Amino acid sequence: MADNKLQSLIEIFNERFFRIPDFQRGYSWEINQLEDFWEDLLNLKDEKIHYTGLLTVEPISKSSIQNIEKWQDDLWLFERDLGAYYLIDGQQRLTTSIILINEILALFDDNEGINFKEKPYWVNKFLYQSYGEKYKSYIFGYERDNPSDEYFKTKILGQESSTADKVPEQTLYTSNLKVAKKFFHKLLVKLDKSELEEIFKKVTAKFKFNFYEIDDELDVYVTFETMNNRGKPLSNLELLKNRLIYLSTLIDMDKDTRMRLRKDINESWKTIYEYLGKNKDNAMDDDEFLRNHWIMYFKYDRKESASYAKFLLNKKFTAKNAIKGKVDFSDIKEYIDSLSSCVKSWFYLFNPQFSKYEDETKEWIQKLNRLGMSAFPPLFMGAMTKHDEKEFLPLFKSAEQFIFLVFRLTQRPSNTKNSHFYRLANMLYFGKDFWGQGETTIDKVIGNVQWETQGESGEGEEYIYHGWFDLSKFETYMKDQFDRGEGFYSWNGLRYFLYEYELYLQDNANGNQKVTWSDFNKRKKEDTIEHIYPQTPKDECWKTRFKGHARKERKRLLNSLGNLVLLGQSKNSELQNKCFDFKCRHENKEGNEVGFFNGSYSEIAVSSYPDWTPTEIRERGKLMLDFMEERWDIDLKGWEIEKEDFLHLDFLNEETME
Repeated sequence: MADNKLQSLIEIFNERFFRIPDFQRGYSWEINQLEDFWEDLLNLKDEKIHYTGLLTVEPISKSSIQNIEKWQDDLWLFERDLGAYYLIDGQQRLTTSIILINEILALFDDNEGINFKEKPYWVNKFLYQSYGEKYKSYIFGYERDNPSDEYFKTKILGQESSTADKVPEQTLYTSNLKVAKKFFHKLLVKLDKSELEEIFKKVTAKFKFNFYEIDDELDVYVTFETMNNRGKPLSNLELLKNRLIYLSTLIDMDKDTRMRLRKDINESWKTIYEYLGKNKDNAMDDDEFLRNHWIMYFKYDRKESASYAKFLLNKKFTAKNAIKGKVDFSDIKEYIDSLSSCVKSWFYLFNPQFSKYEDETKEWIQKLNRLGMSAFPPLFMGAMTKHDEKEFLPLFKSAEQFIFLVFRLTQRPSNTKNSHFYRLANMLYFGKDFWGQGETTIDKVIGNVQWETQGESGEGEEYIYHGWFDLSKFETYMKDQFDRGEGFYSWNGLRYFLYEYELYLQDNANGNQKVTWSDFNKRKKEDTIEHIYPQTPKDECWKTRFKGHARKERKRLLNSLGNLVLLGQSKNSELQNKCFDFKCRHENKEGNEVGFFNGSYSEIAVSSYPDWTPTEIRERGKLMLDFMEERWDIDLKGWEIEKEDFLHLDFLNEETME
């Protein structure tokens, strides 16, 4: 075992080179951790040292890697008497240090000195060594089959690719490397050479690490699982990769098969992180993907619903199971192949704009993202992986109807039928028996979702309604909202419904989109949904048009569906209480005509009314309910509900409307 005294990077990198092994995660530090690292540097006094943490390493013998292809370009370093090490813990701190060192050195010319050594000396010590034109090896980096390896060499250290014309793939981890490089560069270019030398001295000589070599009897894979990195604990997905590589060393198989499986695991995780980080503006969560895949891939059990990681790491993929033959080569291979294929579907489910799907398919996926997918993501992921879009699009439409009718109208608890749809995902993915009805097909799944929504059987006295949609429950819910004085304005489905109504009017007008969901959804409610008859109707025009109605009735009119309009853009709050004709069209301070007449399609439709009274509120509300009935295939009369009652305007009759 090596001496465990505190060592600086100058001492640690003395005749040593380091590789981040394939079972390690990539670079996971983000801005918060980088800022902490930088603050530690700035706050370090000249006469002090800073304890930076533990570096746990595993020595690598030349004999253990000399026949491995990915090591061939580095074998010559052994001839220079450099010792090789796998970095087991401390990767984040050490990677950050090397990025900082590289950025400092980049600001000096080759003939300039840094702390009494010329720049090439430091490059040779911390970054890479060369011998003629034939050999060039990196002192610190990733194993060659790691997706971060090529990126680190070319994009971070600025070296030529070792593989001609190969473009390093972007992943969550490579994005973090890029962020770190930009972070330090932005800070360093503001400093003069003496200040740069001071920072260089601190990071290479004053930051001290506890350098620890793992004992031969300690298992490196098990050791890795017990390690955490400062501020960024390992995700379950990262732990799982290490575990599967570990199991590949325990399962009885020949060496070539073992190496092939290990390579396949690395390639699978390369694909997973490529897709999880493909949308740089909306990186996807590791463990959310892993959890949903687990629901789909393994038979869902409500008892284990919150313990997917426990199942994967403590029950399924364990050393005990590998040694006893309960987990073999095919188990791991089939599982990782499923992960790498399903992650693509998972990505497109939340980022359809990156897909090659037809516009209609993209739009329905967007609808589900707007509405919320409830328990359907595992089922969607399986359907997208196993079927083409013509087959799975009807499933999306049926699921959207279920979610809107059951959760937004019926107001059932959010976990309604969760277990059912989770099990359905597993059955569809593997084509298992459909409750004694033969193979599970996507058509059977679609039929089941529809049956769960509004299923019925029998006629006359034998008629039975099986669906989870119950419009009478919405009446009860909405009565409570009106009793609270908020009505439809507080309905949790209002935003989605109004946007769907806007799209309906847009289609009827054959026009271009006036309101995007992203803009509509990010604005405050009061800036996106306006009461046409205002909440503060002080002007005489409103008093005249709504005279004869008691305060409680005016409150109902205010918050009835027909009085709420989706705004194309935020309006000045002072204008929201103005008279109807002013809201429809007026001249602003710049002399331009503005108002409902040139707003969203919903606003334009409102501006076509000659006046705005209780009559218009009722009639527009009925039109919106006509749309609701057609759009989600429901029948108010079938539920014995009058539209005036649904709108809570039952007090309006011929006499009061005169």
